[in-house]
This record gives sequence, C-alpha cells and structure tokens, in this order.
Amino acid sequence: MLLIRDAELGSDRVDVRCRDGRIVEIGTGLIGKCDEKVLEARGGALLPGLHDHHIHVFALAGARRSVKCGPPEITDREALAAALASATGSEWIRGVGYHESVAGMLDRRALDAIMRERPVRMQHRSGKMWFLNSAAARILGLDGTFDGRLFRRDEWLREHVTTDVDLAALSLELSSYGITGVTDATPSNDDTTAGEITARGVRQRVCAMGGDDLSQGTLKIMLDEYALPDFDGLRARIAKAHAQGRPTATHCVTRAELVFALSALIDAGTIPGERIEHASVTDDATMALVVQAGVTVVTQPNFIAERGEQYLADVDAADHRHLYRCRGFLDAGVPLGGGTDAPFGGPDPWTAMRAAVTRRTKNGRVIGAEEALSPERALALFTTPAGEPGGAPRRIAVGETGDMCLLDRSWQAARESLRNEHVAATILGGEVIFRR
Repeated sequence: MLLIRDAELGSDRVDVRCRDGRIVEIGTGLIGKCDEKVLEARGGALLPGLHDHHIHVFALAGARRSVKCGPPEITDREALAAALASATGSEWIRGVGYHESVAGMLDRRALDAIMRERPVRMQHRSGKMWFLNSAAARILGLDGTFDGRLFRRDEWLREHVTTDVDLAALSLELSSYGITGVTDATPSNDDTTAGEITARGVRQRVCAMGGDDLSQGTLKIMLDEYALPDFDGLRARIAKAHAQGRPTATHCVTRAELVFALSALIDAGTIPGERIEHASVTDDATMALVVQAGVTVVTQPNFIAERGEQYLADVDAADHRHLYRCRGFLDAGVPLGGGTDAPFGGPDPWTAMRAAVTRRTKNGRVIGAEEALSPERALALFTTPAGEPGGAPRRIAVGETGDMCLLDRSWQAARESLRNEHVAATILGGEVIFRR
C-alpha cells in the first residue's frame, strides 16, 4: 500500500491511496495506515506515468556501452579518431550516431584509415547502416570484396557479435524521467521479446511490436525510399496482418515512403490501431492522405532539438515547416502520440515535449513555429495508453492503475521549463520505483 500525501491533482491538493496496484481512494486528510508507505508530495503535480510510444530498448542499452561517433559530440574526422582511440577494452569497438557530415559516407578503407588496430562496427545515425573496418570484416568472415557496409543487417550482426547490456540500469534511467511504460518498435521483435526485456530488469510496462515472427500485436513494417517493396506485395502483407487481427506500424521518414505507405493502407483498408511511425516530412497534400487513411501518427519532436541544425543545412528550405509536424496533425484531426526513437534520439521525453512547445534547435533557431503545441498538449503525447497513442490521456482516478509521475513543483511552474529534473518520484502499480 502507498499513500501519496498533499499532491496537486488538477486544481486541487489531495491525498491518493494505492492498494494492489490500483488507486483506491482520493481525498483530503486521508489517515495513514500502519501497513502503507507514505510519499510526501508537498504540493507537487501528480501526473499519469509517461509512456514512450516508440523506443528500442536493447539498442538503447547497447548505445550506453558504445562510443558516440556523431554530432553534436563528434563533428570532424579528428574528433572521431580520438573518440575511437579512447575506447576502453581491447576487443570490439561499438560506435553509434555517425553522420556523414563528420567524415563522409564511410566504407571499409575509410574506416581503416581512422582505426585499423581494433575491430570497429559503427552505426549510422539513421539506424539503417553499419560500417565495419577490415579487422571487423575478418572476424565476421566477410571476404575481401566486402565494402564495409551492412544495410539493415542488425539481426545478423547481433547473432555474430554479442553486446553486453544492463537493462536494469536503463530501466532506472527511464524511471528518472517519469516513464512507466514503453512500446518497443524494433522490427525483429518476436513473441519472447517483451518477456525477455522484463526478465532482464526493465520494470516499466513493456509493449512490443514486431515482424512476422510476432504472432499477435502490431506488425512493424520498414520502408526505405531507395528499396521500396512491390506495391501489391505490401498491400497483401497489410491485408494478411489485418486477417490476423494485427494493425500495422509503418516506418516513414521521407515523403516518398509516407505516400507509398498511405497509398497501400488506403487500398488495403485500415483497422483500429494502425500507425505511421515518424511521418518526418508531411506536406499538406500528404496530410490529406493521412486523414483519408485514418491512421495514428507517432512523432518524435525531440529530433527538432537534437538534429534541427543539420535539418536546416540538409533539408530543402521549402520542407522545413513540414518536419515533425505536431499542430498540423491535430488540426487535421489525426491522433498524435509521442516517442523518442531512442537510441536514435535521446530517451528523455521531456526534451521531446519542450521541443514540441518551442520548436527550437540546439542553437535556438525555430523550425515550423506554426507547429508548436501548448505544454499541456505536449505532455499528452506521452500520457496516452500504450494501445492508443493519440487517444484520451490516462487519468488519475479511483480504479485506475497506479502508474504515476510526481513532480517537485506545481504544474504551473513545471510547464514553463518541462525538464526531467522536476521528476521527484515515479510510481508503477502503486510502488515507488524512482525517487530523486
């Protein structure tokens, strides 16, 4: 049992009692019982626990054991060489976050020139490509014709190279942000993934979408603009998933991918739970297709803060206002949920909320000011149910599951900055799993 005393809930200051994982009483002046713990809120805002609707748990834990190889930490070839040379250990070096602005689009020879002595596998920031040097290629039995690039071969690479990960430590980090649930969007997930994540120390509630090896739940479909599948084949794959009662979640980071996916969904028909992941570039004409398809969009406004300067340099100026839209989707009636895409983005949902409100890059420049949300609507991106991102935010009410995030100040004060430092405690099923 847990009694949260003197918390701000809406416009009221109340006490909240949890028992057996659920909220059983809300009132003022509740008397503590001998068998319950007491958490003093001191007027801090009590919110529903946050849910990251798009994350990659194992990859994020692996990134915590990896060398950062791209912006903002690494911006040129010399800095990359220094980062790789400083990697601890004597065997594999695992790099993440590489972007071609650092030292061009790498291949085996280019990576050899930077680090030859130790085997290196380095992931592009997009998550699509791994770069290997010659030492790594030899260990993996790849012959001399191999150019050092592995495209969409994550599962194969995991089978051949083991990465030690600490999911319990990752879970504590997520708890410090107020996160009580995650949706793992890794396409190779199967029926065992969610259980394995939990068994290895993640305390958050875990929902996993996955590929064809997942017998139920959302089917994750990956699209790459320069290697799009046969249209009829994609439509048939969607229809097969629907016949099994499975909605789809389609990865779309370019306009072409988004139009292709929406066309297939409109042709095949959609069912409740159908999602588009990212919708990174959505112009007004494509927005009409999103509405016609009747899908939910799960977006990552944190990329505006984290990658905005690169977008301003690389993306056509006419498309700046179409990047990671927020208000535009809501105004069109499209259900909108939020995820971080960690480790391809940072895992802090408060960064995403803040970016959704300010639309500011790291250098303070604004991208798509008309897409800004209020702090309350930005919070709602991460408080909707796991199975309904973009639906009605979960409530703190009698009978509801006791998953909550307690702040160290009122919402009126917290909404001005939207920072994870304000999370005082995270409660999962009526149990405190984090306390600052």
